[in-house]
Amino acid sequence: MAPTRRITAGLLLLGVLLLPSWGVEARTAIVKAGEGWTLEVDGQPYVAKGVTFSGTGGPANFDKDCEQLRALGVNTLRTWGTGDETPALLDAAHKHGLRVLVGLWLRPGRAGMENDDAFDYARDAKGREAQLQATLAQVRRFKDHPAVLAWGLGNEVILNSPDEPSKVAYARFLEKVVRAVKKADPGHPVLSVDAWTLGVPLWEKYVPSLDAYGLNVYGRGIHALADAVKQAGGRKPWFITEFGAQGEWEVPKDARGLPVEPGDGEKYDVIVDGWRNALAPHVKAGRCLGLFVFNYSAALDHAGLWLGMLSGASTRPAWHAVREAYTGVKPVPALPVPVRLEVRGVEKEG
Repeated sequence: MAPTRRITAGLLLLGVLLLPSWGVEARTAIVKAGEGWTLEVDGQPYVAKGVTFSGTGGPANFDKDCEQLRALGVNTLRTWGTGDETPALLDAAHKHGLRVLVGLWLRPGRAGMENDDAFDYARDAKGREAQLQATLAQVRRFKDHPAVLAWGLGNEVILNSPDEPSKVAYARFLEKVVRAVKKADPGHPVLSVDAWTLGVPLWEKYVPSLDAYGLNVYGRGIHALADAVKQAGGRKPWFITEFGAQGEWEVPKDARGLPVEPGDGEKYDVIVDGWRNALAPHVKAGRCLGLFVFNYSAALDHAGLWLGMLSGASTRPAWHAVREAYTGVKPVPALPVPVRLEVRGVEKEG
C-alpha cells in the first residue's frame, strides 16, 4: 500500500487539469446468450473484425493507418502491449470509429523467446509484484478511453514456458492479475492470449476469472479449432487473436531443409476462408467473438514479408484478403498469380 500523503487543494486541482479528457468511456461486456455469448459495447452487439497493429511509421501515421483500415472493413485493432504511443493510437482509433483490444505485456519464461526474456514465475516474487503493479498502472491510465474494447493479458507465455511447474506458476499469477484488473476496471472484459489451445486447460483450472480466451492460430487448422477448444475443456467464448497463413514454424521443409513459404494465393484464400467458412458458424453460435488478422505493419522483416499486410508502401495478399473477408469486396483487377520463376544469366566462377 502506498504511503498516504497530504495533498493541497492547489496540487489536487492541477492533477485534475492534467488528466486526459476523453469523454464517456465505452462499456463492454460479454453476455451469456442461450448456448453461446454476445460481445456488447454500450448494450449493442459487436463482433470484432480486426487486425493486429504495428503501424506504418509511429504516431505521425496513426490517423492515416486507422482511416485505411476502416476502409477495409476493420473495426478493431489489437496491440501486444502499451507504451508512449498508446494514447495517440487510441485517439486515432476513436476518431475513425475503431476500438482496440489493448495488450498488457507479461514477460515470457524461456530465454530466446520474445525479446530473449526469461522470467521465473515460480521463484521471482518481487518480479511478479512489479509486473502486477505495472499492469494496473496501464489499466488505470487507459481504462476511461472510449476506444478501449477489452484487455488482452500476455502473449503466448504458456507456449514459451520451460516446464509444467513454470506454466502452473504463471497461470496462478495470471488469476491474481485478472482479478486485480477487473477490480480496477469493471467496465471492460479481460482475456489472456496463447497459442492454439495450449492455455485452455490451465485457464480453466487456475484462471476462472477470465472472461474469454485469446487464441493465436495460423493456417487451415482453424477449421478444427472449435473442436480442439471443446476437447481441451474450454467453457468460455474465444477470440482469434492472431491469424494468417501457415507460419515458418509449422510448414513442410524442402529438400534443403528450408521452410516452404505458402504462395500468395494461399495467403489470400486462408484468410477469406477462415473468416467466412471456418469461423462464421461459431460467430453465429456465439462461441467466437471476433478475429484479428496478423499483421498491419510496413516492416520489411521476416514476419512482415511472410505474413504482413504491407511491404513498405506496397499491399500484400493479406491486405486484400482482409477487405474481402470483412466487406465482400474483391480486388480489381484480380491479384496476379505467379506460376513460374526463372533466374537467368548466372555464371559460376572458377
